[in-house]
Amino acid sequence: MTTAAAEVGGEVEARFGNLRHLALSAFWFGSFFLWLPISSVLLQDRADHLVPRHDLQNTAIGIAAGIGGFLAVTVPPIVGAWSDRLKTRFGRRRPIMVVGTVLTLPGLFLMMAAGNFPELVLGYAIIQFFFNAAGAAYAGVVPDVVPAQQFGKASGFLGSMTLLGIAGGNGATFALGDVPLLYFLIALVVVVSIVPTLWAARGEGAIAPVLPAHASLRDTVREFMRPLHEGDLAWVIFTRLMVSAGIAVVQLNLVNFFRDVVLGGKSAVQFTAIWLLVVTVTALPFGFFGGQLSDRLGRRKVFVYTAGAAQAFVALVFVIFYPTAQPLVFALGIAYGIGYGLYYAVDWALACDTLPDKSKSAKDMGLFHVALTFPQAIVPFFAGPLIDFINGPHGNGGYRVVFSSAVVFMALGTLFVSRIRAVR
Repeated sequence: MTTAAAEVGGEVEARFGNLRHLALSAFWFGSFFLWLPISSVLLQDRADHLVPRHDLQNTAIGIAAGIGGFLAVTVPPIVGAWSDRLKTRFGRRRPIMVVGTVLTLPGLFLMMAAGNFPELVLGYAIIQFFFNAAGAAYAGVVPDVVPAQQFGKASGFLGSMTLLGIAGGNGATFALGDVPLLYFLIALVVVVSIVPTLWAARGEGAIAPVLPAHASLRDTVREFMRPLHEGDLAWVIFTRLMVSAGIAVVQLNLVNFFRDVVLGGKSAVQFTAIWLLVVTVTALPFGFFGGQLSDRLGRRKVFVYTAGAAQAFVALVFVIFYPTAQPLVFALGIAYGIGYGLYYAVDWALACDTLPDKSKSAKDMGLFHVALTFPQAIVPFFAGPLIDFINGPHGNGGYRVVFSSAVVFMALGTLFVSRIRAVR
């Protein structure tokens, strides 16, 4: 039995080695090279310039991020379900990935050239619509072509590319600032990153899609939403939703928090980019090796528990102490990076391990993706206006109130991982 297992493992490694893992995950590098600068720095900075009233800037950011977030919630599962049923000579996923990526570029350039707030919102909405469509199709590729015994390894590569994309995007933001060259660089990286992934995804769509039997609209919707309330994938989606909400509460208001609390009113665009770079550089080895270690140990949950504790600790320090010493703030970035890396090490593996039906992988992975994007739609509508409302009469107290919710979200997202039965 041991010899047979070793032979199977050797065949799998030969068929899906490190080079193909690297190529398959390359698109995720380009994705986060775009998403983190756009959502964490550039959207906030552009809104601050286009909305001159200081007491309305967080509200404006909330409106823009909320509209984009609504698209990020609705597009992935719908496009994912469509790709599950699509059949072309180029596969089911790759045509959508290419078209979605290309149509993202006009939104990127409109956001760059926006002369008023509505143009900024329109450009951001175009990016959210088409790039989330590309991402939804991509999410179905991983369970399509990666062997089940390598889900942890694939998750580690994807987590590493996430972190490298964040580091590269924020490094470019720090070096260039909010200038047209940065937007052109983001566009170039996104286009180049999809090329190796298209090669590595060969074979997806080789099996004819399974078309569902005719059913009533009510039954169709119920079946579509089933993974949100039944089975282990439902708990994976819920816990990811909570963790993502905790991240979004802080991340979407981080530039202005650093400006108002840490730097005493000075511009915080470059400071935020450096802090996020510290986070991602720290997270990278934990994300890459953590995924492979989880395959070897046959355990995922311990990585989530450790990650949640580290991230909640950092949020607590921000809330309680309002630190102004920059060395302490960067030390907290290191602690946050450890948790960030460990979580992304097993994030995708948890979803792939608990998929109820591989023939509907893109639709279900689209619902899994919603757990990442839904907080981006809901949190800004409440967090931004609440910060502005409380900050008015109480200085910077709004950040303390809103950031406290991040601790609650992180705790829920960590503790309820214990309910996932199929994963240790």
